[in-house]
Amino acid sequence: MFGSRSKAKAPAGSNGHEPLPADDASLATRRAAAPRDGVSLLFWFLGIIVGALTGWSIAGEDLVGSQAQRLVEATGIATAGSVGLLLGVQFKRRHVRIERTYSTHLEELSQRLRNLAYRDSLTDLYNHRYFYEQLTHEVERAHRYGRPVSVILLDLDHFKQVNDTYGHLMGDKLLALIGQIIKDQVRSSDIAARYGGDEFAIILPDTPRAAAEATGQKLARAIAAGRASVSQMSEHLPLSAAYGVACCPDDARSVSELLQLADDRVYLLKATQRAQPSSSALPAGTPAR
Repeated sequence: MFGSRSKAKAPAGSNGHEPLPADDASLATRRAAAPRDGVSLLFWFLGIIVGALTGWSIAGEDLVGSQAQRLVEATGIATAGSVGLLLGVQFKRRHVRIERTYSTHLEELSQRLRNLAYRDSLTDLYNHRYFYEQLTHEVERAHRYGRPVSVILLDLDHFKQVNDTYGHLMGDKLLALIGQIIKDQVRSSDIAARYGGDEFAIILPDTPRAAAEATGQKLARAIAAGRASVSQMSEHLPLSAAYGVACCPDDARSVSELLQLADDRVYLLKATQRAQPSSSALPAGTPAR
């Protein structure tokens, strides 16, 4: 159960780059090559000017007068300076482009690493580590500002039976389906996570226990209604979940107390369901501890 479980390791996952289409790749190549071609032309032009000025300073006085030679030299120096300035501008622009590209690439890489560190690759929910970090933060915030935070723990029923009967591939499909159901039912401000195995957890910031109970009931009914989706993969798959709700600061003051209380309520609900095997209806609410 949840209370005795150690922290689950973040599951491995991978996100790859999509290759550019041929036309886009060709266009990107041409755009990258264009600045290099312009700089090369400026370098050639500057080299020609410097060579011409060198030759002119040696032999120019024999061809024209000294005054004309100085005028041509001044013109050449001004032209060489202008070309050098253009080269500097081109290099600066290229440097800015490289920095922007590198910064964008680092941002994308950082985002992918965060997803790998905090996301469960099977369900696309957050993992245990991220859940625990955020719950710690929300409990501290609840104490600081006096705003309630609730936790819902969900435990799938008969999941081992699914793995034993239909295989682990079907079990993975079922977990992915549950993850999608949970994402569809919770608010954008809620934090839904795969707590480990067939167990899920949701943090509901600024939510009292009564509202969290209503959300727990809604989730349990949505999971039970997911039998229609599961039947497309295989028939007669059991699909139901027990849930437990706890609220800080009303029910508990610390993260460990909050999780233990919610876990106890999951266990109590499961015991109630086992005592009524003929009843297929979901209970109206979670029994209090």
